[in-house]
Order: sequence, then structure tokens, then C-alpha cells
Amino acid sequence: MAKHFLFSFCWLLFTTACLAHHSELDRFNKCQLDSINALEPDHRVESQAGLTETWNPNHPELQCAGVSLIRRTIDPNGLHLPSYSPSPQLIFIIQGKGVLGLAVPGCPETYEEPRSQSRQQQQQRDSHQKIRRFSKGDVIAIPPGIPYWTYNYGDEPLVAISLLDTSNTLNQLDSTPRVFYLGGNLPEAEFPETQEQHRQRHSSPIGRRGGQQQQEEESEEQNKGKSVLSGFSAEFLAHSLDTKEETAKKLQSPRDQRGEEEEEREQRHHKDSEREDEDEDEKEEQEQRHGKHSKKEEEDEDEPRSHESRKWKKHTEEKKRESHGRGGEKQEQEKKEEEEEEIQRQHSKGGKNGLEETICSSKIRENIARPSRADLYNPRVGRISTVNSLTLPILRKLRFSAEYVLLYRGMHSTNYLTKNGIYAPHWNNNANSLLYVIRGQGRVRIVNSQGNPVFDDKVRKGQLVVVPQNFVVAQQAGNEEGLEYVVFKTNDRAAVSHVKQVFRASPAEVLANAFGLRKSEVAQIKYNGNRGPLVQPQSQPQSL
Repeated sequence: MAKHFLFSFCWLLFTTACLAHHSELDRFNKCQLDSINALEPDHRVESQAGLTETWNPNHPELQCAGVSLIRRTIDPNGLHLPSYSPSPQLIFIIQGKGVLGLAVPGCPETYEEPRSQSRQQQQQRDSHQKIRRFSKGDVIAIPPGIPYWTYNYGDEPLVAISLLDTSNTLNQLDSTPRVFYLGGNLPEAEFPETQEQHRQRHSSPIGRRGGQQQQEEESEEQNKGKSVLSGFSAEFLAHSLDTKEETAKKLQSPRDQRGEEEEEREQRHHKDSEREDEDEDEKEEQEQRHGKHSKKEEEDEDEPRSHESRKWKKHTEEKKRESHGRGGEKQEQEKKEEEEEEIQRQHSKGGKNGLEETICSSKIRENIARPSRADLYNPRVGRISTVNSLTLPILRKLRFSAEYVLLYRGMHSTNYLTKNGIYAPHWNNNANSLLYVIRGQGRVRIVNSQGNPVFDDKVRKGQLVVVPQNFVVAQQAGNEEGLEYVVFKTNDRAAVSHVKQVFRASPAEVLANAFGLRKSEVAQIKYNGNRGPLVQPQSQPQSL
């Protein structure tokens, strides 16, 4: 009996390991791409206050990267209803401004709205969690399962593109993109392709036909809307939320027909929160303008200095005590306390800075489009800004990073014609990347491990190009507006290698033998031109 049980257990472990290995191989096999296409949204869902566009997640390029994408357009005074996803999200604000709120479980509702004079004094003051302001160029990180809403208080449409990392280990379901809405009555599915696959998979008439008709009749009454609350009966919701059944029915499938008065009141409400966050943003921008670091960085950098000052102070105090004839027992006790403080400090750091953020106080937003924020800058070529887990710590848990690139177009002068800016050949060491064109047009070239170009074409505003890990890619701005784009990466510490950097790091003899070059040619490819990856081709005389 024991042997039979042991054999069954071993067989179960073996089959589980084989299935896991098989699924992992399937995922890797999806990156055998002989060609890559520039993708545009495949599906549009229009709503009362905006537009939702999605890319088909079955595209081979998106299957390779293990992600899905959504582009949302929210009209002025429009509200994106509270929703959440099992996949972590990274949002980039392409246009407009607004406010965003998260409902983080376990965090207190520490923000209270001021009482209006028209309201009754007995009415309870509204309290909620923090409301955050955002604007063009912001990157926003949304953890999985956390409901969030957005509101456009600006005068122009708010446009944002969201990346859902469906292959992330935090997603315990499958690679199907899912968005759960707490309210609303969506007319269409955001990802109809996956919905169709789900129907085909479960359309078999085998089994459980007995009470199916009765169940369908019961569920038809409940599923009037397409939010998660519509799956419960109104009576059950009323009991669960301690409210009236009429109110519970509105929660199931609200018909949002707001009048102008309610919209204005909503607008005033969010503009008040805008002013609260505006003060924080102004302080942050002033600190960045004056070259100051954040409080965390200052404490982390100044820690050795402050530690030495504390030691110096204690040393002088010990000298004073000795001069006043005090005993040495107190000195030994203070030395022990100092050693214990040092041990606790090292233990609390744990490879970090000892000031780790809690989920309630985590910073979720970082602007990477400001010129002052650039990590690499060439006044004639363009600029590059990156955000990763070092600058936005919440990305460490979500395994995301992003890069903003702006390449200038060439300038025409009387005697010379300067060529368009180039982002020289490079590759991502440890991440897949997705390039989304924000503005302008340009050319992108991608080369695989066999040296074959899998993509060599022009790209324009609104298109998406997937660059698999280690595939070499280069970009060049177009002639009209230049090229502005954002790159999403599937690693919070995505590292980039540049061909020029590799040449500079290699000995001259290695390059000479590897490429059959003379010494003068080796020196030319190593030391001529810019050190960085932003390159401007040599100017040419203007043809007369």
C-alpha cells in the first residue's frame, strides 16, 4: 500500500513537472519570429465619455512578449469607471491631464472632503483614500487586483496607453487579458478575440443539460450589466451591503445619465483634489529644479557622514566625562549601545535603504517626458529618459520599466543639411520591449540572431512594434516632425547594451582580428563620434 502511494505521488510530481516544462517551452516557441509587423489597434469600443481601443492579444509579436495593450481616450469631464486586472499594468499618459484614485485594501481613508454649506450638518463627511493628479508624460504603475478610476478634468481628451503583463508571475490565472469592472454596462467586450475563444472552448453540449435552462433563466435576470456586481442577485447585494434592494439594482447595472449640474459638481470636487496634489507637485518640481535629491536618497547618501558625526559627538562627550572624572562603566555601556545601533541599522537595510515604502504610501507616478528629466541628451539629436525600480520602487514588484525617446529631425541651413537623429544599434539584455509611437514618424530596424532583418520599415503615430529580447534595434527620426515614442519593458531593471559601447570596451587587437580591420580603422570605430547612443550623422553640403 505504501509503495503504491509512493509510486502515485512520484508519478504526479513527474507529470506536473512535464506539463510545466511543456508550457514554458510553448511560451519560448512563440518567439520564433521570422518577421515582425507594426501593429495598430484591432478593436474599438465606444462609450458615453470616450473610446477604448485594444490590440488583438493573439498577434505572434504580443504572444512572444506575453503582454496585452489598451489605449483609452476619455473626453473632458469623463470618468473611467473603477476596474482592476489580475495582471499588473503600466500606463503612459500620451495627452491631457486628470486625477486617479486607487482603492488599496488595508489602507485607511485619511482624506476627507470639506462639508458644503448647502448640506445638512448631520450628514457624514465623505472620506476616501488619496487622489493623485497626473499629466502628459507620466508613467503610472497599477498593482494587480487593485481597483482604480480616472477622471479627465482638462479641456482636451485624455489619451493613455496601458500595458497589461499577462505573463507576469503575479497573474495566477492564464495569459488571457481580463479587466474586471465594478460598475457600468459595457456594450461590447474589450478583447472580443479572447471572449470568442472562451465560448468555443465551453460550447460543448456534453453534460449538465438537466438544469441548464433554469440556470440560464435565473442568470438572465442577474446579468443585466457586465460588471462583476451584476452576477449577484439584487436581494443578496442588499443584504451584503446593508442597503435597499432598489439601491442594489442600481449597483448592478447603472444607467449613467448625469445632468450638467452633477457634472459641474463632480468637476469642482476633482479640481479641489487637483489643488491639493498641485502643491505637492510644485514642491517636487522645485526640488528637481534646484538639483535636490529626494528625502530617501539624502538619508541614504548622508548616512555614513551622519554616522561619523554621531561617533565624533560621542567621542567628544566621552572625553568630557573623562575630564570631569566620571567612571569608565558608562563609557562601555554607551559603546555597546552604539554597536547595537550599527547592527540594527545594517539588519534593517537588508540590501535596501531602510526606508522602504508601504503599499499605502507608495509612489506610483513618475514623469519621464520633461526635458529636465532626461538621462541622456544631445542638443542636436534628442533625449532619452528612463524609469525603473531605482527611480520608482513599486516597479520592483511589478517587474516593469519604461523609456521615453525623442529624436529630432534634421535642420536645413543655407550651406549645410544635417541628417535626422539616430538612436544607434542596441539591444535589451534582459527584457522584451514594446515601442509605441506617440508623435511623428521615423524608421525602425530590427535584426535577429541570424543577422536577418525581421523589421525594416517606417513607423508612424499610433503604431506599436515589439522588439524581442536581445534582438538588435535602431531608430531614426523622420523628416517632418521627428520621432517621439515610449518603450515598455518587461523587467524592472532592464539593461541596454549599445554596439558602440561594446566596441569601446573591447581591446583593439580583438576588434582587428574579429572584423579584419587595420589599426586606424579600429581607432576610428572606437573613438570617432559621440560616446553615447544618440548620434547625428555628419553634415553634408547642401546641393545647389
